[in-house]
Order: sequence, then structure tokens, then C-alpha cells
Amino acid sequence: MILKWGLLAAVVAVCVGYLVFSATASNAQYYRTVAELKRNPAVGDSRVLGTVQDDVQRLDGGLEVRFTASQDGASMPVDYRGPLPDIFKPGIQVVVEGQIQTDGVFHAKTLLAKCPSRFTVAPTPPA
Repeated sequence: MILKWGLLAAVVAVCVGYLVFSATASNAQYYRTVAELKRNPAVGDSRVLGTVQDDVQRLDGGLEVRFTASQDGASMPVDYRGPLPDIFKPGIQVVVEGQIQTDGVFHAKTLLAKCPSRFTVAPTPPA
């Protein structure tokens, strides 16, 4: 009787473990930093993490944006056409997906902004 319940618990544990593994593995999305992309340019689309610098230019009535993304001591110009996240501004970390073209500009198809409130440290109360 105890052997049956133990075997049943083991089968359930293996099934749950497999479901958790398969769900998290398929949703994992990797990105490279600007420095990694500069050291080893990829052929095809890349996903790159960088911090927006102060040179943001909004063109075509705000439908296109050009800026410099920097990370790990390297920087690259980025050109993106599409809707911008509400929190997009200089100093925000962004993940852009697209390709570096022969002109040296990263032409992004997708732009995602990391929410700064999730990464800030709570202020310490005054002593």
C-alpha cells in the first residue's frame, strides 16, 4: 500500500517537474549587450540590451526615434520606427531586436523598455 502511494507521488513529481521545465525553457529569451554585439556582430536578427543616452531624436511626428544605446563601455546608434513604451526616455534600459546594417546603425524592429521601479533600491529612512 505504501509502495503504491510512493510510486504515485514519484510519477506526479516527475510530471510536474517536466511541465515546469518545459514552460520555463520555451519562454526564455536571451539578449546580448552592446559590447558583445560589437565584438561579435551577428548575421540576422539580434536582441540587444543597452541604456538610452541623452541624444534621443523623435522624427516623423514621433513615429520614428533615433538614439544611442550604451552598455559595458560600448555604444551603438539605434533607429526604431513604431510605438514607444510610455517610460521611454534617456537613462532607461531597453532591449531592441533587429539587425546592424552596413551603415553601422542598429535598425530595431522591436523596442522594449525595462521598468526602472523593479530595479531600484528602496530609500533608507533617515536616522
